[in-house]
Amino acid sequence: MIGLKPKGGFKEGPLTQHQGIFRREINLFEAVALIVSTTIGAGVLGLPFAVAQVGLFLGTLCIVALGFLMMGLNILIGEVSASLNNPLQLPGLAKKYLGKPGEMIMTFVLYVTLFGVLVVYIIGEGETLSALFGGNPFAWSLSFFLVSIVLIFLGIRTVKKTEFFLTFALLVVIIIILLWSLPHVRFFNIKHFDFARLLLPYGVILFAFHGTTAVPEAHSLLLRRKSAFRKAIFISGLITTAVYVLFAFSVVGVTGLETTEIATIGLGNTLGPVMFFFGNIFAALAMGTSFIMVGLSLRDSMNWDFKLGPLISNIFVAMIPLSAFLLGLRGFIEVIDVIGGVFISIEMFIIMLIYIRAKQRGDLGIRGGWLAHSSLFMWIFALALFVGILYSVSKQF
Repeated sequence: MIGLKPKGGFKEGPLTQHQGIFRREINLFEAVALIVSTTIGAGVLGLPFAVAQVGLFLGTLCIVALGFLMMGLNILIGEVSASLNNPLQLPGLAKKYLGKPGEMIMTFVLYVTLFGVLVVYIIGEGETLSALFGGNPFAWSLSFFLVSIVLIFLGIRTVKKTEFFLTFALLVVIIIILLWSLPHVRFFNIKHFDFARLLLPYGVILFAFHGTTAVPEAHSLLLRRKSAFRKAIFISGLITTAVYVLFAFSVVGVTGLETTEIATIGLGNTLGPVMFFFGNIFAALAMGTSFIMVGLSLRDSMNWDFKLGPLISNIFVAMIPLSAFLLGLRGFIEVIDVIGGVFISIEMFIIMLIYIRAKQRGDLGIRGGWLAHSSLFMWIFALALFVGILYSVSKQF
């Protein structure tokens, strides 16, 4: 239902229903903050390591190319979401346009991806907090997990209040890191490149740009402002790409081939204790924000699309990533690479099929279907995904 008047403590403005919860409609800037904060997480910390292996120039080209590819993906899913009166998450969209088999495949891929993302955040937070405060990374990972799960259990309203401010803080810290690093950039680190490793950053970069779960949510909260919704997708894509390019340059230009898997740790060791503190606070904020947002999206999808109920949904969100971590998943870059290169690539391909099917059924209309007329874009899109999947799988053998 749209346009209900708030009562009591609700903020002035119309309400809209998202995943069974009445929430205030958001504006363009809040939608951009939603998508950006969901996207920028642990992946940004692994980007410099992957870029350093191939070289800063080639790595930057990879970031820009895959950034625009992911922006295209978000536009695809955004156009489909904008055509619906009843907002759906990705599994619901797959069922609507690809049938039960499509729903099952999308559900499997999406859930493996998102639960894997949560595992990466648990690993990364443990390493970062251990570097900041000392102690065992394993113990810090468990402590972070417990605090974050409590916030997820408390519900979406509690966390959303700080979303814009956390996103703004992350961008400010990125600028600080850039300005601080510039005097320490070395030409040798910039000129290095290894063309033979051109595809090596693929999985890590794709992981860093993954924020598709926020697109249907942003649509549901901008349901009566479709032009603002499209602008939010475009602006958030540009912001994320620019942030990643600047961050990779800031780190790799200073640390070169000595770049650590969690970039802020190595950068701080090179530039001193103040940078060490600022950089790793940024890392903790980025991963913490995204862990909560991804956990909320998972919970809402299981609760709303599959009717599991709040309790069971919360238990799944808590126990699956914790179990994977306790059973031995510890490699930060390794997990990121597999999730991005294999599962996110498959998810992107399914989203492309959803878009094509929606266009064939006439759901997108004339304005919404402009991308379907670009067969070249679709072929490039599919080829890039296919090559990336093959390469990512081959690295595991």
